Amino acid sequence: MSMWSPDETSLLQIVSVIIDSLSPLQDKRSDAMKALETFKLQPEFWNYLCYLLTEADSNMSLSSQLPLHDVQNCRAAAGMILKNSLLQGTKDYDLSYVKFNIVKGLLSDNSLISNITGIVITTLFSSYYRQNREDPTGVEILSQLLELMSNGKEASAKALSKIMEDNAQFFLLEWSGSVKPMDTLVSSFLMLMVSNSSPIVRAESIKCLNQVIPLQTQSFIVKIDEFLHNIFQLAQNDKCDLVTIQICVSLVEFLEFRPDKLIDHLNGILNFVLHVISTAPNETVALQASEFLLAFVSNSHIPESAVNPFVNEMVPILLSKMVHDEEEILMFEASNEDDADLEDKDEDIRPAAAKISKKRDDMGGEDDETSEDDDDFDTQWNLRKCCAATLDIITSILPREVLSVGFPILRAHLGAEQWFVREATILALGAIADGGIRYFSDQLPALIPFPLDKLNDEWAPVRTITCWTLSRFSSWILADNTQFLMPVLESIMTVLMDKKKMVQEAAISSVAVFIENCDAELVEALLYSELLAKFHQCFQLYKKKNLIILYDAVGRLAEKCEFDELAMNSILPHLIDKWGLLSDSDKELWPLLECLSYVAASLGEKFAPMAPEVYHRAWRILVHCVELEARSHYDPTVEVPAKDFTVTSLDLIDGLVQGLGPGSQGLIFPEGDKTAFQVLIQCLQDQVHEVRQSAFALLGDIVFFYDAALFGDVLVDFLKYISTELMHNDDSEATPSVNNAVWALGLISERIDLAEYVIDLSRVVLDNFCDTTRVIHSSVIENLAVTIGRMARFHPEVFTSGPFAHDVSWARWCAHAMNLSDPEEKTAAYLGFIKILNFTDTVNTMSSSTLHDFLKGISQDVDITDFAEDLYAFFTIHSETLQLLKLSQHEMEFLNQFS
Repeated sequence: MSMWSPDETSLLQIVSVIIDSLSPLQDKRSDAMKALETFKLQPEFWNYLCYLLTEADSNMSLSSQLPLHDVQNCRAAAGMILKNSLLQGTKDYDLSYVKFNIVKGLLSDNSLISNITGIVITTLFSSYYRQNREDPTGVEILSQLLELMSNGKEASAKALSKIMEDNAQFFLLEWSGSVKPMDTLVSSFLMLMVSNSSPIVRAESIKCLNQVIPLQTQSFIVKIDEFLHNIFQLAQNDKCDLVTIQICVSLVEFLEFRPDKLIDHLNGILNFVLHVISTAPNETVALQASEFLLAFVSNSHIPESAVNPFVNEMVPILLSKMVHDEEEILMFEASNEDDADLEDKDEDIRPAAAKISKKRDDMGGEDDETSEDDDDFDTQWNLRKCCAATLDIITSILPREVLSVGFPILRAHLGAEQWFVREATILALGAIADGGIRYFSDQLPALIPFPLDKLNDEWAPVRTITCWTLSRFSSWILADNTQFLMPVLESIMTVLMDKKKMVQEAAISSVAVFIENCDAELVEALLYSELLAKFHQCFQLYKKKNLIILYDAVGRLAEKCEFDELAMNSILPHLIDKWGLLSDSDKELWPLLECLSYVAASLGEKFAPMAPEVYHRAWRILVHCVELEARSHYDPTVEVPAKDFTVTSLDLIDGLVQGLGPGSQGLIFPEGDKTAFQVLIQCLQDQVHEVRQSAFALLGDIVFFYDAALFGDVLVDFLKYISTELMHNDDSEATPSVNNAVWALGLISERIDLAEYVIDLSRVVLDNFCDTTRVIHSSVIENLAVTIGRMARFHPEVFTSGPFAHDVSWARWCAHAMNLSDPEEKTAAYLGFIKILNFTDTVNTMSSSTLHDFLKGISQDVDITDFAEDLYAFFTIHSETLQLLKLSQHEMEFLNQFS
């Protein structure tokens, strides 16, 4: 045990400085902080901090010279300074005194001091004991915490649960020689969770065990039945909210990691959860119980037959909890007046986030119908939203059963006098739309007039949720019921000019969904002019918050159809005006830059007069971001701008390249200046996936539109970073970046002869394409299939031996190439693939099923003009096998061209 004791003079000096650091006077605080930095250089400083936190109340000198509240404030501040110091590193300090004395702080009757002590102990485990498990004091502190917890010390229980949350997996390892703390911890928590101690101790014990469930450690598995028994006993007998919350968390964890253990108990569990949702006065408790329902209906290991028996009980409860609570109702009723003319406060605007450019992603973005909050004016996840999400999913699983229970309830409340009941009913209609549409679509023609009428409701929340619900019916309307398109969309477009901002937000979001789901031809024929006129009005009315959503809607329209002079005159002036008003550091630039990237690409050469000004600003922002990023690597004081500035600048430049095509080469590479390549190379090395994703997209478009001779000596750098991206693609979040890298490589191989690099590059491509031991996203495999075809256009020989020269690989290629949606890419893929096949002995090695898949794919959306002779040679070789296949009429007609 450390025998250190403080020097009274030094102690009083440190206390004085700490008190000054809490002063309301800035100069005094500043001087004190400088003094503290000096103290930190002293090896005993942490001892003083620990002493102040744990024992200052017993020091006679301090109590005689300072008021009690100053002493307590000093203790709390010392604890937080100690915590922050521990996070910065422990190698220069002797921790003996801290390790042997820190637990004393948990004994304080002052809850602030005991809780801060728990924070320090938690930090000690995360920062020190993780790297020093051989230190025996780690196990000793855990023993002390368990003993205090068994004696009812709640601060100790809270500290242990936070330690378990941060470090549970490390307790599976050996500590202090041969001790595995997890064994003791599990046994102790199982005992404490059903003890007669305080509810907080019981709840924290369960919380600790909840951290162990995902680990599936042997010490827990052997006692899993005991844990479940305890959980079920507490569910019946313990009415404490804190305990109930942790019971529900346990059940959710079991659903994910050991659903087999719950199957036999589902009846009791569902009755418990539904009872909690129905009766808990505390929404936090009810929300946690409803989280179990959501997990239950979402779990792929739970069969429909296990969900079905509970539909009758679940649906009415879910519907009842989709009504706003009393506090929300009062809030809405107190703020229903018009506010469209009021400026937005910055704190009311959620941080904008760049919607990262997609390029060759093909992963399918977020579902636009469900990615937004049910009602965007309420951004917090809550009971109402959880119940709506659960109803949505359960309807997709058992639509007939859900509708038989829920639809009569909804019909009965459609015309309710109370606005909040009408609102919840419309929300529920939207929630069941996706899964249940085919079962009540015959009733929708009669139902549609109801929500259209509610767009004129006197209550803003009703108008708001109606916009969302109508957007949920967009797929049904656009698929087979286009007679409703204009009545519905015109009604929503009227609400775009609502005098309530929350309604504007819902309306413009709904319009964006309709644009996204519409065919381009339908948008151009029916909606284009009217949307532009409405957007023009919106730009004149909307404040900052809703302008961000308006940018997104304009971007979607620009992506869907080609902008013309009408768009130039009605939309572009607003965007350029905003562009001029915003500073380079304003985060509203992110959505504006993204919008402009789509508009520039859509307007094409019509955007040329604005291009230089727009490009030079985007370039300035990009270079600034890249330079600061580079400086930050050796200067930690440099503040790097948010990556969204880099991403959206790259995307806007890419939009100009797409829109202006070869005509923009002089803008980006003036007089052959290749500085842009050096900046692009820096972006390709960024640690943030989204930056690389946009950089590879820009690289691909530069290759596609510009003179290939530009690349010269820098080509090898680009190929290196493409290879790096493909070789280090284990992170699923990097999938879009990998996709764009593969896509860019394919375009490069078509435009530039890669003879000296093609062997190495083909190995990298095939290592990914032919590897069946890893889970690789199907979009990556599709892009690899295209790139193999593009590379094989000039160098098919590199694919005629090795891992690709087998029927298994050909079958894999055909299966993915068959589903390509872009005719140009599909044509390029098959052009190269047929050259590979004709270079290889396929007569004896290609199976009939692979041959049939090849024929299926190439007979759809492929222009064979440039390789008809290659196809003729291939089909001639395989004529006997083709005669044995069961071909469709379309496939036979395709083959007849070659006879």
